[in-house]
Amino acid sequence: MRILGIECATAVCAAAIADDDVLLAEHSIETPRVHSEQLISLIERSFKSIQSNIGSLDGIAVSIGPGSFTGLRIGLSSAKGLAYASGKGIIAVPTLEGLAFNIIRQNLVLPGDVIVPMIDARRDELYAAVYINAAGNLEEIIPPCALSVNESLNITKTFKKVVVTGDGAEKFQKYIQKVEPEQSSRYIIPAPKLIKCTAGAIALVGARKFAGGQQSDLAKLEPLYIKEFHTTANTQNKKAAT
Repeated sequence: MRILGIECATAVCAAAIADDDVLLAEHSIETPRVHSEQLISLIERSFKSIQSNIGSLDGIAVSIGPGSFTGLRIGLSSAKGLAYASGKGIIAVPTLEGLAFNIIRQNLVLPGDVIVPMIDARRDELYAAVYINAAGNLEEIIPPCALSVNESLNITKTFKKVVVTGDGAEKFQKYIQKVEPEQSSRYIIPAPKLIKCTAGAIALVGARKFAGGQQSDLAKLEPLYIKEFHTTANTQNKKAAT
């Protein structure tokens, strides 16, 4: 299955192409608020690097959230546009699942290890989930949710070893060192460059999902925000109502 992967859930804006379990191409940048300007260019570069085009695809995988509200909308609208134009199928990949799988594909965990991907949700909150590395596949223990940093600590205390990944890992680590430093030894956080969101992971997970017969409904597909999306207008309306 040849799959285009799109990742825009965080400051990372990226595109990649995978063929089954082989990553063929990946291009990314990490600059906030440039996703709408750069994503299509990154997709085009990915195709150009393997001398191919959208016609060669079997489907499109998109990082669906949680994450940046704006980034998610840009990534999904681009993926939908390509799917409508090409007639290719589309599959939504939870962003936290992609983060967890990226740890597996880099051989940073052993079978049975617990992986906790975290995305900074601002203030004292994190988007988090809990997975177990089941012989190279992900077994979901706790689905993606929004938690306080303290709640994130509480749901992971029962595990002897936890590999933490994602851009929320630093916030989580600082909190542990402050409130329960004796617990810090059970948490493993790989180097920053190894724990970022990647389109490669989205493409690879998407290829597995397509191969397993999964496919999203293009017309109904929406970002997985988890937290309520508040616009400036909404905030102003609420203030006026009070």
